[in-house]
Amino acid sequence: MLKSKAFRMLVLIFILFSIFIILKKDVIFQEGNPIPFAVAISKIIIQDKEITEVKGTEEVGGIYGYLVKRGEMKPFIKMMEKEGWEFEERNEISNALVFNKGDVTTSIGYQYYTRYYTIIYYSPWINGCV
Repeated sequence: MLKSKAFRMLVLIFILFSIFIILKKDVIFQEGNPIPFAVAISKIIIQDKEITEVKGTEEVGGIYGYLVKRGEMKPFIKMMEKEGWEFEERNEISNALVFNKGDVTTSIGYQYYTRYYTIIYYSPWINGCV
């Protein structure tokens, strides 16, 4: 069995995959566990969604944030406006979206994730927006 061609190919593929993971670990694990992000990206691609929740255990309520295509903040802004928030500005220097609701102002940070997606760090329980 150890000398079969299929086994050798399987071992070679495993070794190459392991080397790839080791070399690219900083990119793959830049936000911790990549599985919730892979699920969110697959929803954007396969289900053709504009915005998806990133599930995680890091934040209260099980929501880590939201994922949108890079630079396309309109879906998130529309979601916040449905909750009664008024969009004020997008501050590109500090990577933040600023919203107002009555006399309350909140700033929601975002970060580019790979070259195709943006993570918006928003959880209603954390941002005090409930």
